[in-house]
Amino acid sequence: MTQTTPALTKKTEALIQALRTRHGRKGAEYCVCDGLRSSSEVVALAPDLVVSILLREGTELPYQAPVPPIVLSARDFERVAPTVNSQGIIVVSKRPAFVPVSEPLKDSWVLVLDRVGDPGNFGTIVRTARAAGIHEVWLTKGTVDPFSDKAVRSASGAQFAVQLRRSGDLSALAEELRVRHGVKAFYRTLPASGNNLFTEPGLFDKTAIILGCESTGVAELEGSKGLNIPMPGDAESLNVAQAATIILFEYVRRQFC
Repeated sequence: MTQTTPALTKKTEALIQALRTRHGRKGAEYCVCDGLRSSSEVVALAPDLVVSILLREGTELPYQAPVPPIVLSARDFERVAPTVNSQGIIVVSKRPAFVPVSEPLKDSWVLVLDRVGDPGNFGTIVRTARAAGIHEVWLTKGTVDPFSDKAVRSASGAQFAVQLRRSGDLSALAEELRVRHGVKAFYRTLPASGNNLFTEPGLFDKTAIILGCESTGVAELEGSKGLNIPMPGDAESLNVAQAATIILFEYVRRQFC
């Protein structure tokens, strides 16, 4: 008996269109993964969360689909695709749940993103955290939506592998970490002052390292220490994703080298 190819319903199309906007994503339990790499990761990491797969006609699916794909003409596919030059694969998935702040920590230290607003920076940081063996990232209020299509594409779906926790502002988040989880030191990344990243002792032992907003940096936090990446050149500062990469692989160096 021939299996019927599923069709794109108006409900699914409306959902995809809505998830392209901040208003449409607010309170939504779904996200859109556009492209080969991010969709492959999502399907591999969380096949039970996948609800729809859309394929442009003539595109070959390079993995076993957990649900029957919906094949669309090039015209219909481009109408719903969130990017101009899509690779011809879109996955609609339920979002992984945020981890409750009360659950025990999974790493010896905590990486905190304070109001990091660019989805590209966020995605690169989470993808790099995964590569460095970090199991979770904490987010303050005002940080970018980690499941926007741009964030998922930039992270190549790494937010389905790295657990995310979300708290209030930086002071509220720090109180959670200090009182509930016994974090003993907080480091705020600063471009021109603070303790040297490469020589600070105990940097990755019951500590939190906080990376801040691209335009204003990390919020003030009483009792915190500054953390500085030495820059012998004449650049004023590093991009937040670049800074995160250096910090994460300094952790790798201390642990494994």
